[in-house]
Amino acid sequence: MNKTMPYLPYIGAIVGLMAFLFLSPRIKVFIAFFVMTSCFDLVPSLVFNKNVWDFGAVLLAIAWVQLLLSKPKISPRTTSYVALIQVFIGWMVVCVLWSLLFYNYPLLNTLKACRQMIIGFLSFFVFQRLFRNDPDSFDFFMKALYWTTYALLPVSLLGYLVNKPLLFGLQTEYGGVIRSLPVFLPIGLMHFWIITSRLLSAEKVRAHELLYVGMVIGVTALTFTRGIYLTVMFVFCVMLVTLTSRKKLNFAAATSFMTIGVVLAVVLVLGGYANRVVERFNSAVDLVSGGKRAVSERNDDTYTGRIALAKERVALVAQHNPFVGYGFIHEDDVPDALRSKLKYGSVVYTPEYVDLYRMGYPYMLALHSADIGWADIVIDTGIFGLILWILFFAFFVREYYYTARRTQKLLYYAQLGLFLQTLVGALLMFESNTFVSLVQIASFMLAGCWYCSQGRVWNDVKNSQSDGRPMPGRSFGRVISIPQRAGTSGRIQPAV
Repeated sequence: MNKTMPYLPYIGAIVGLMAFLFLSPRIKVFIAFFVMTSCFDLVPSLVFNKNVWDFGAVLLAIAWVQLLLSKPKISPRTTSYVALIQVFIGWMVVCVLWSLLFYNYPLLNTLKACRQMIIGFLSFFVFQRLFRNDPDSFDFFMKALYWTTYALLPVSLLGYLVNKPLLFGLQTEYGGVIRSLPVFLPIGLMHFWIITSRLLSAEKVRAHELLYVGMVIGVTALTFTRGIYLTVMFVFCVMLVTLTSRKKLNFAAATSFMTIGVVLAVVLVLGGYANRVVERFNSAVDLVSGGKRAVSERNDDTYTGRIALAKERVALVAQHNPFVGYGFIHEDDVPDALRSKLKYGSVVYTPEYVDLYRMGYPYMLALHSADIGWADIVIDTGIFGLILWILFFAFFVREYYYTARRTQKLLYYAQLGLFLQTLVGALLMFESNTFVSLVQIASFMLAGCWYCSQGRVWNDVKNSQSDGRPMPGRSFGRVISIPQRAGTSGRIQPAV
């Protein structure tokens, strides 16, 4: 029996893969997405010394092949930002080839360095194809993500209460408590925007959705991250302005929401339950307002240090090769001459370097950094790649405000929530790497926005399939509704 034990994981993997092949495409894609995010922190990022993300990427590729062999129900409408995603992917491929042919980087290391960005952006087209082939799968995805995160949000909060990590993922000690940043927080915030926008528009919201909003606020606050605080507050203001411009904001509902929020905040502060959150919040405000705390040594080491890091990397790329930068260079291939020029960044903590540090060797700074995504984009794709990315996002924002006024009411709040969370991800590139690592999360939201803008097309398809007869709508706990026929027979009623 002992001889067979080492083979059990492989046998289980083969059986699981065989079962995976018989699943429907929507289930395949969801499982792949789930695995690529370390099962929402339920498993470590490394299993059997292999990155869990890689297993999910293989599953996603299998699902994509099946989707490509099926006929779509929605015709492709290439928007400006979708075209720019294609151009950006093409440019990343050029950077990969440049890295191999001209910089002579090792093939395996180059593939390791580029895989998350390239496959992450390619996953947009997997989600897009899924929604084209099976438009109802969008509702399935939203429902599945809602209830999955609904179950995990309390676990994250409980970890703070017991002062012990209960999930895998990014968790550190801060002021004697557990400071966590769960990988599913973007999904939680996405639903937060959807529910809150409906609440502020005086739409019906269920009790479990209100509880969900409260849990997301709690998990967000317990990140103790100033950048997240500032970004969420800014995007909340964007939501208010957007709802007002669409004449959807209900003054009474907004006033009630704000009043309840202020009262709860005051109670928590007076009770001493939010001292650390208030401290970080005040620090964030001081950074923006230029207060005394903003020039403290601690703040300079974080906020100002990130900006200095980005400036340093841009200057190095401008001197080396402004077009492709350093290409997709793996950290193990960074020349000593280049590393010696680095003044800002994170310390390299690979096992090899840790052993050297223990022997007395000086600490070495990494070329890449998880603290600011803009720097990594410039390093990997050059200044030209950064320009392409900025153009892509600018056209994405333009496309949203152009199409949102024509989006059906049943999809309006979903599209708004997806858009707002994509905006959060872009703004957090100043202190994280949303569009460099785990890019499939942002790609899902981009594809979701694209699908919502196609709601009228899908409505026409369903009407033609039903010989023009109205089809009854259905919803899942008002989490999100499937785009069914709206308005009177033969007409589409746009969102007001």
